[in-house]
Amino acid sequence: MEEKKYTASSIQTLEEMEHVRLRPQMYFEDCFKENNLNSLVFGALCHAIDEYFDNNCNEIIINADGNSFNVKYNAGMSLEKSWDLTKAECIMTKIGACSNEKKHLEVGDEFCRVGMTTINGVSEKCELKTIWNKQKAHFIFEKGKTVFKEISKTDIFEDATTISFEIDKEIFGNFVFELNDLQLKINSLKEKLPNLKIELLN
Repeated sequence: MEEKKYTASSIQTLEEMEHVRLRPQMYFEDCFKENNLNSLVFGALCHAIDEYFDNNCNEIIINADGNSFNVKYNAGMSLEKSWDLTKAECIMTKIGACSNEKKHLEVGDEFCRVGMTTINGVSEKCELKTIWNKQKAHFIFEKGKTVFKEISKTDIFEDATTISFEIDKEIFGNFVFELNDLQLKINSLKEKLPNLKIELLN
């Protein structure tokens, strides 16, 4: 039997999103163990919970249906520049940025096991709208990559964020959100964060 030889040309380099999409079970163990998409919702709440600990966020509304969901909360995602991108875009597109931009390490330890970038990476489409510090931004991502962004000034004082995800069926097959189980998990989260109003809309 001929011995296989490995050379420099044998090395395959994957971009961050390609790695996530090719090996989803490494990142989304709970989804494949529970045969549903419920754990994705909690990964998408990490920025809101980070702001909760600074008393900037006290209300989250979640809507989940089939393989799509969105979260809306009353805190803005920072539009300050981090390197050549806004912090909001970094959080959504750069692996590690989600935890690096957090103000409270316990949020990453307990409430954010996968990061928003990886959820964005396995989404067919994701849309982020945020108002922060009298600026508004609109981002659209496809398979984790930015395809549209617009940032402008606004007269609106109240900060807010809405993020919508359409999860890729090519990666998760027929997995959908199981709303009864999701509500139970939300109730458990409410017990940990008693001053945070979390509502699941059916």
